[in-house]
Amino acid sequence: MFQPTTDSAAVAAAPRRRWGWWLGGGSLLLVLLLAAAVAFGLDPWLRHTLEKQVRTASNGRYELRIGALETHLWTRTLTVRRVQLRTLPAATPDTARLPDLRLDLGKLQVAGIGLMAIVRRQIVPIDSVGLDSVRLRLAGMPASADTARPLYQQLPLGLPGVRFGVVALRRVQARYGTVQHAVAQINRASLRATDIEVSAAAAADSSRMGYARTITADARGVLARVPGHVVRAGHGQFASARGRFQLDSVRVMPLRAVSRQRTPSARVALWLPRLRLAGLAAADLARGRFRADSLVLAAAQLALTLPAVAPPPPHQLLAPYFKDIRLKQLRITNSRLRVLGDEHRPELRQVTLLGTDIRPVAATYSKANYLYYARAWQLRAGGGRLEVSAPYYHATFGGLQADTRARQLTLASVAVAPTMSVAAMARRKGHQTAHVSVRADRLAAQGLDLFALLHDGSVLAQRVVLGRVQVATTSDGRMPINPNRSIMTPEAIGKLPVRVDVRQLRLQHADVRMSYRAPRSAQPGVMAIRQLQVTLRNLSNDPRRMSAARPLTGEATGLLQRRSFARVSLRANLLDAQGRHTLVGSLGDAPLAILNPMIEPTRGIRFRSGRIGTIRFQMQLDRQQARGTMWAPYTDLKLDLLNRQGKRDALRRVGTTLVNGLFLRDNNPRRVGRDLQTGRMTSGRELRFSVFSLWRQGLVSGLLNSAGVPAPLAKKLSESE
Repeated sequence: MFQPTTDSAAVAAAPRRRWGWWLGGGSLLLVLLLAAAVAFGLDPWLRHTLEKQVRTASNGRYELRIGALETHLWTRTLTVRRVQLRTLPAATPDTARLPDLRLDLGKLQVAGIGLMAIVRRQIVPIDSVGLDSVRLRLAGMPASADTARPLYQQLPLGLPGVRFGVVALRRVQARYGTVQHAVAQINRASLRATDIEVSAAAAADSSRMGYARTITADARGVLARVPGHVVRAGHGQFASARGRFQLDSVRVMPLRAVSRQRTPSARVALWLPRLRLAGLAAADLARGRFRADSLVLAAAQLALTLPAVAPPPPHQLLAPYFKDIRLKQLRITNSRLRVLGDEHRPELRQVTLLGTDIRPVAATYSKANYLYYARAWQLRAGGGRLEVSAPYYHATFGGLQADTRARQLTLASVAVAPTMSVAAMARRKGHQTAHVSVRADRLAAQGLDLFALLHDGSVLAQRVVLGRVQVATTSDGRMPINPNRSIMTPEAIGKLPVRVDVRQLRLQHADVRMSYRAPRSAQPGVMAIRQLQVTLRNLSNDPRRMSAARPLTGEATGLLQRRSFARVSLRANLLDAQGRHTLVGSLGDAPLAILNPMIEPTRGIRFRSGRIGTIRFQMQLDRQQARGTMWAPYTDLKLDLLNRQGKRDALRRVGTTLVNGLFLRDNNPRRVGRDLQTGRMTSGRELRFSVFSLWRQGLVSGLLNSAGVPAPLAKKLSESE
């Protein structure tokens, strides 16, 4: 076979090398031409296509304008500047349902686009998306939205997902509402989300929040309009990775001022300098679960007018948003609360409140070991006030401590005072009324069922103590007698609509001053009891506790008019419809003149002389009368009858002589060695008067009868009080 020489082979290969150079050069030229086309033609084409697609997809409802668009295929980046999205007049009814919005975007930058993943129909990675200088105004929400399918099923080109490394929004302004009236508004905000994956797997990932691994947000100048109110917040921050949410300078302002009377809907005025939420499981929020370690509200000032119709309980209001809520701790510090529209109008100052294990769900609404959805509450207040039997009285206190777990309640510097004079109160009520002022250094309750107290007003406690008590009562006898039956009776406790069960009630170091102005004199009569000590046991209207075999028992001691030591024992079945009870007591040695401050202005009688020994008495009382016996030794009894001016005129001198000479025995017993003349205690009961009036009537009738006044006359004189 013919074999070419080496030189001939080289000559044959030369045309092929020249052809290769031409082919390579042509390819390079084609690449350069394509690159030039991409460089100079892709960006305008893409910008024009995007603007056109927005108009087409919205059926002419929206107009998009892009100031500049730059693509860099080698670095896989896209930069868009000066974006404007405008809403045009609706061309068809369908487009009218699209929201009226306006968007201005200073800069959008997308980096690290996974182009090959798009070609291969894989999850597309994008390193970062940044939006800067965003201004959005939304006039109204869309009438409908595609919420039937999840977001990952609505991706373009049938992509299985998109993964963003970082999405950041900076210098964002947003407004919802018309130009003249903002429903919601944010003056300046920023947001940063990391590891965002829009895919089926990410949607099922319980550690993500809205497809994102972490979200950090910062907002300033927040405004929202809710029914009847405007809400503003100066600054808000959120960090899902740390489970932190913070709001500063929150103010809720009602469109109409809070009112003392109930209004059709609630009115809230709130100033909250700081709110801190820590330990928040942010990923659970999208799944209808709220979990957090602590919520702290600092220096809140809240004034609330209650609505005319009570709203649903909180767990029903929260149910559409959360199927389960668990907060380990709620803390409110240095705050103030006023509740209006309630008959008591409570007000608390310098409030510190700590709640633990809070679960505002239906399961804990009426659960026995939960109170207001919490397993335990601790409350402290530096002072407060509330109305009592409004508008006639108000109560104040200088300090409050309550602990549901320890079952304790303590009030310091307690005072109940009238809001008007005794004459004004009587005129307003149209009859005589007790005008009472009470002060106590301390009120302490132990073993107190705070759940029952706050739930239905029941008072269930092991021990209640009032210390350093001062009681002052004033009455004016010039007005008609109260036509209603008195509620200050033993049987009234048994008829209360709520349970009362106090194992022991103590009144320590009390002073009582009673003043009564009779129609006959402008000078009131005064009776005082000092160093009063009272102990009551089994104060209950629970049939399981109270019966004739297990009645209320109690003792009281004190100094009458600072001179006579008095002791009284009480037994009463509070469930006895007839109000039967017994009193046994004694009064110590003292001059009878100690009674003059009371009887001179009110009865026109003065003890000129006389001294009593130790008086003893036993009395049985019910709804009809008081009956009993009194042992009252005394010496040198002399009376003076006085006119309205408190003097002895001629008529009173004659009356004084007759009374001292004919009716009264000077001494009891009359002589040494004689038997003591007992006094018959008999007085009819007037149900319009309190039981204390009946006690006094019985004592008066016994004293008069012991002094020689016939029993029928003594009874009549005692009832005339």
